[in-house]
Amino acid sequence: MKFGCYEISKPIFLALLGQSNQVLAFCFASFIAGSIAAVLLVPMESLRIKQVTQQSYQLETILTGLPRIIREDGFFIMMSGVWAMLAKQVPYTFGKQVSFDLIAKYLYSITDTILSALSTTELKWVVSLTSAFLASIVACLCSQPGDMILTETYSSNGGDKPGNFMTVVKGIYSTDCDGNSDGNGGISEFFRGTKARIVHVGMIITSQLVVYDFVKQLLGLPATGSH
Repeated sequence: MKFGCYEISKPIFLALLGQSNQVLAFCFASFIAGSIAAVLLVPMESLRIKQVTQQSYQLETILTGLPRIIREDGFFIMMSGVWAMLAKQVPYTFGKQVSFDLIAKYLYSITDTILSALSTTELKWVVSLTSAFLASIVACLCSQPGDMILTETYSSNGGDKPGNFMTVVKGIYSTDCDGNSDGNGGISEFFRGTKARIVHVGMIITSQLVVYDFVKQLLGLPATGSH
């Protein structure tokens, strides 16, 4: 849904804003794609947390677990983590999709002088892999604060119900690296664990983007950034 909505939204916003506002059009498209992904993921995340924190949910499936959550907690409680999910997914999608487009476009613009020895096919693979790797770092950095908020939102209250968004944000900000809520945390606390996340999620994003670009080309679409 995220990749599909992004590709569908790009030409729409380009038509509305014009080619001169390409970056802005890509940003709007990523915002739409990230928002849709967040709304779709929240029920799944609610169920996943229940499955790992409550023994009675361990054997539930999507078809049985989601109706049970709605029955026991209510639909709005199940969806209350949407703000935390948006805080992660929108910057994540922006960092991943937009930077991949822009980096690939830049690399294609300098290929005549730097990569002229490569064939067209080899060139596309080099650009795709390099752009995907760099975009994965951007995506991790952009979404790390949101990931911290999302993790704390669903780990608070013992995983029973998502925590309040603003309470979670204030809690992270005021907690230091030793777990003490003494107000000495600050912005840096939102980036705790960034290095580990770049290694873990970075590999996932890189492979996702390379496959995404490969599938686009198989379907007859131009490679990302080449047009």
